[in-house]
Amino acid sequence: MERNDIMMLNNIVYRLYDSDNFFLTRKKLLSQLQLLIPFSYGSILLSDLDPFRPHLTDPVCLPEEFVNVEEKYIKIAGKDHTQWTMESGYAIVMCESKVLPDHKRLSTPIYQECYRQYNIYDTLQVNIAYNNTFLGVLTLYRTRQNGTFSEDDVSYMRMIGYHLNRLFYRTMVPSTTADRKTDRVDLLKEQYLLTRREGEILSLLLDGQPETDISEKLSIASATLKKHMQHIYRKLGISTRWELLRFKT
Repeated sequence: MERNDIMMLNNIVYRLYDSDNFFLTRKKLLSQLQLLIPFSYGSILLSDLDPFRPHLTDPVCLPEEFVNVEEKYIKIAGKDHTQWTMESGYAIVMCESKVLPDHKRLSTPIYQECYRQYNIYDTLQVNIAYNNTFLGVLTLYRTRQNGTFSEDDVSYMRMIGYHLNRLFYRTMVPSTTADRKTDRVDLLKEQYLLTRREGEILSLLLDGQPETDISEKLSIASATLKKHMQHIYRKLGISTRWELLRFKT
C-alpha cells in the first residue's frame, strides 16, 4: 500500500466521524472515495431496516443524476442475484468481476434493465451491516473503458467498511426517523440556500408546531418569525404553510 493511499484512507475515515449530517456524510464519502478508488458512478442506498426482508431507499449518488438509475434499481431489486447478501445481515465486500464471468454478469436482468445503457462493466459492492442488521449498500461502478476493480480496491473497501458498519448502525438504529428528518431539512437548506436560522424554523414548521411555540422556543418576536417565514416561502416557491406538506417526504 502506497504512503499516499494510506494518508488518503486515513483522511476518509477521519472525515466519516467529522460530520453530524448523515446525508452530507454519505455525499462527501463518495467524493473522497473517488480519489482513492477511481470509479465512473457511485451510490449509497439505505435499508428500511425491515428485519425480515429489507428494502432499499434514499439513494445518494455521484454524479447526482445517477439517482434516477438507482431509483429504478430499487423498484426491481428483487431480481438482483446479489440480493441474498443483503438479506444475510452480514457485512460483505464483493467485486462482481471476481465472482462472475463477463457473459453472466452482463446478461443479468438487473444489468440489462438498469446499467447496460451506462456501459457499466464492473461493480464493487459493500454491504453495510452490524449486529445482524442490514443497514445499506455502497456500490462503485466502472465502465468497460475503466476496466475492473483491483485487489487493492477490494482491500481499501474492506478497511472503510469496518467503520461504515458502526457509523451507520449508530446513526440509523437508535433514532431512524429523527435522523432522516434531519437529513431532509439539511438537504432543503442546501438546495434552496436557506440560512441556519431559516433551517431551524423550517424544521419546526415541518413538525407542525404553531408559530407561538416556535417564537418562544427560538426566543424571537412574532414579527421576526413572520419575516423569516416569508423568506423561507419565497425560496421554496410557495405561499402558504399548507404547501409545506409536500416537503415532508
